[in-house]
Amino acid sequence: MKYDIDHEFVSISSQTATHRIILLHGWGADADDLLTLGKEIIEKINLDFEVISLRAPGLHPSGRGRQWYHLYPHDWKEAEFEANKLLATLKKFDTDQISIGKTILLGFSQGGAMAIDAGFKLNLGLIVACSGYPHPNWDPGEKCPPLIVSHGLFDDVVPIDTSRIIHERVKSKSSKFCELLEFDGFHQIDSNLIDFISSNIKNIF
Repeated sequence: MKYDIDHEFVSISSQTATHRIILLHGWGADADDLLTLGKEIIEKINLDFEVISLRAPGLHPSGRGRQWYHLYPHDWKEAEFEANKLLATLKKFDTDQISIGKTILLGFSQGGAMAIDAGFKLNLGLIVACSGYPHPNWDPGEKCPPLIVSHGLFDDVVPIDTSRIIHERVKSKSSKFCELLEFDGFHQIDSNLIDFISSNIKNIF
């Protein structure tokens, strides 16, 4: 499918797809970074998915990879602008063929922060935030889509307490599916995450 959006992306397309997964990579990576993960998820779940992996708009300071906004120092005004831009893109994925309610939004690290910032303004089928963190003044709002938060206990890049904060804030506002997965690992995506998503998909869609 073709989409009139303001973000570049790579995809695993399906003309018959009834569901979608949108991936947001981390700081310093690029759009193809999470495609393998997306492929593994759709192979595990018995639904017809298309996979869209968005490319962050900014060039990483190293000259390799991309960033959603500047870190070190953090540019929170830029983060707010880019989150609103992402929200506009996500809204355009709400189509007659695949509604936003049949869409999984998964982000890692800085992409996880973007996922909860923009995603909680929509009635998404599921948000998955891996090793993410909340932006300053982030509030889940009233929509509160189903949520899976995953974070390594020994993460030395983004402290695990950031994911605990996300989980606590959402649980205080919503009775929907909301799980925090803490695992023995560092700044990475848990190898058991795909199995957890697939085993709980009936509770979500």
